[in-house]
Amino acid sequence: MGLSRAIVCDLNYAVDHLAELSQELGFKVERVQRALVKPNICGLYHPSLDLLSSIVEFLLLNAESVVIGETRSMMHEPKEQFEKLGVVPLLKRFGNRVKAVDLSDDERVEVQVPNPHALKKIALPRTVLESDVLVNVPKVGTHSTTRLTCALKNLFGLLPEKRKYLRYHPLGMDKVVADIAQIVKPDLNIVDAGSKTILGVDALAVDVVACKFVDLNPLIVKHLRLASEDRNEKLETFVKKFDMVEL
Repeated sequence: MGLSRAIVCDLNYAVDHLAELSQELGFKVERVQRALVKPNICGLYHPSLDLLSSIVEFLLLNAESVVIGETRSMMHEPKEQFEKLGVVPLLKRFGNRVKAVDLSDDERVEVQVPNPHALKKIALPRTVLESDVLVNVPKVGTHSTTRLTCALKNLFGLLPEKRKYLRYHPLGMDKVVADIAQIVKPDLNIVDAGSKTILGVDALAVDVVACKFVDLNPLIVKHLRLASEDRNEKLETFVKKFDMVEL
């Protein structure tokens, strides 16, 4: 089966069959203390609330608690977005086992980047590093500086600075995204692609598939190329070998 596998299915099917799809990918949540879900709440593209709800239900089968985590952006505050996008009413369905958290207020921990492109160290919220499971939930779209915004780019939203764009853009956004990808490795990526959903345990594989939904050639997306090279593999080789299943 391998890590580099992605499943594409209707969004409604993913909502109703998330446990089976996750098992198909080889992802299984053992009994854990805390699972962290990172949806794109403060960016341009927001994932389906039905999909987010299904993810939380699935995780609560084996997690004591679930944190829906986001950081501030220049455009939005997490608290306001949680309310506006319907996450707060969602929390009420699950009681005190699920919380929506502004990770910008979390204690920050500096982590060394193994193969730096732009950053030797990255400060991340402690919750990100100490959660037992991380589920990455972006919505695919295009982006003015990175061409693609999807699984890997969504991890940029874990940086706790509000003015992160101003701080990191001069360094090269693709390089920064590739640096984060060396440290933060989601256990499962679930992408809202409109009427479709893309699922995979490998964020790079998921992003390659996602390019098809926004008419992008993955070979021209620089952070995909850098992420592949950080695995000692050319992106051209990776694109040819991974397994995509359409349901």
